[in-house]
Amino acid sequence: MKDTINISYFGQSFFKVFDKNKILYIDPYKAIGGLSVPSLNDKVDVLLISHEHDDHNNRDFASDNTYVISHPGEYDSANILVRGVLSFHDNVKGKDRGENVIYAFNFNDVNFVHLGDLGEKELSKEQIDDLGVVNVLFVPVGGHFTIDAKDAVNIINQLNPNIIIPMHYKTEKLELPLAPVSDFLNEFGGAHEELETLKVDANMFQDEDFETRVVVLKNS
Repeated sequence: MKDTINISYFGQSFFKVFDKNKILYIDPYKAIGGLSVPSLNDKVDVLLISHEHDDHNNRDFASDNTYVISHPGEYDSANILVRGVLSFHDNVKGKDRGENVIYAFNFNDVNFVHLGDLGEKELSKEQIDDLGVVNVLFVPVGGHFTIDAKDAVNIINQLNPNIIIPMHYKTEKLELPLAPVSDFLNEFGGAHEELETLKVDANMFQDEDFETRVVVLKNS
């Protein structure tokens, strides 16, 4: 039986995904827009970077043994399978903001997808096929630099995830021109949960009656 996976959120697109044996970071930021860099002392096994903007590319969290991934491709480290899929930070093929890497990764038999700073209003069939089955989706919803709430719902409908975790939205501390998460929650409709940490395991997604969950993680 695979270990339970814990998911913590630090604002913007920065998440920690971990069990008792390994730790993965996604898009840690440098000090930006009122957010201070979290004081963390983890021995990070895998670090994913979706693109080279300061609110997503803080490599200071990496140690000598951290496997850093910042490009499309297929990778395997610490028993975590990662696929980086090319996308764009805007809806004009990268002309305005460049490229973005979407990461699909399998952690203890749970399939995660982190969309980074996706700016495309819809995914291509090839991208959807590359990402595969999605149990947990990290999706930007704040607009301005990425897709907005309406576009996020369109992407969610394309990927059909089991659990949706919004990211990259306006918070009290963040001094960037983003929309609040409430815009997305209103657009998506239905109930949502607010948690400090989300715990998941592969068995929960085998239930045919599993209903789609929207989970808003509080900043750790």
